[in-house]
Amino acid sequence: ALVGCAFLGPWILMTRPQAIVVSRWGLYSIRSVATYGAMLAMIYGIAHVPIADVTSLLLTTPLVTVLLAATFLGEKVGLHRWAALVVGCAGALLIIRPGFATVTFASVAGLAAALGYGIANASTKALTRTDHPDVVAFWMYGLIVPLSLPAAIWHWTTPSWADMPVILFLGAATIMSQFCMSRALASADTSVVLPAYYLQMPFSAGCALLLFDEVPAAIVWLGAAVIAGSAYYTALRERRAGKAG
Repeated sequence: ALVGCAFLGPWILMTRPQAIVVSRWGLYSIRSVATYGAMLAMIYGIAHVPIADVTSLLLTTPLVTVLLAATFLGEKVGLHRWAALVVGCAGALLIIRPGFATVTFASVAGLAAALGYGIANASTKALTRTDHPDVVAFWMYGLIVPLSLPAAIWHWTTPSWADMPVILFLGAATIMSQFCMSRALASADTSVVLPAYYLQMPFSAGCALLLFDEVPAAIVWLGAAVIAGSAYYTALRERRAGKAG
């Protein structure tokens, strides 16, 4: 969070310093708490189960986001969207395999993270209606710094200089993803933007294979395909409905 703020903060101060002062602190705080909780769940899951398993369950994030956007932001949800949500949940159950595999918090951590990120995405969509996307991106991590500070102090391990390139890369990549997401959500509905989430699965699985020799099980790919297909169907329906309108 500190590295991300260090990258984006100077850019905002140089380009639009007056915009960094915002008023909707309640919604900003809810979003940062949800994001921090999702980050904790995701990292816990990655530490204990294969990366592809966690990422596959994260693919439910767009479905959660669409549901929340419909409930709180007034985006319409018809029968086809509800059907896609049900199918997406079925895909998640394929990956977790309750009753056939031992279900632990680590195995469902991706779902907990998806819920947190879904809340964050819906909040981001609401915030971009009044605030500049760059500022919306900055304050997510600006508020995560004080949230994460107590746990960071309690469990502190001083990183070595050899860790710094990875830490810098992670901070830059994280803030850039939120920078792009805020701008995308400011320009289009959640159901149009979020199908891009499904690129996470092949990217993360490829990196896990190259770096850690982790090979995803066939059932994981099947569940991911079901989840991705359900949301991609939703996106196609929205596109056709938009053209018809």
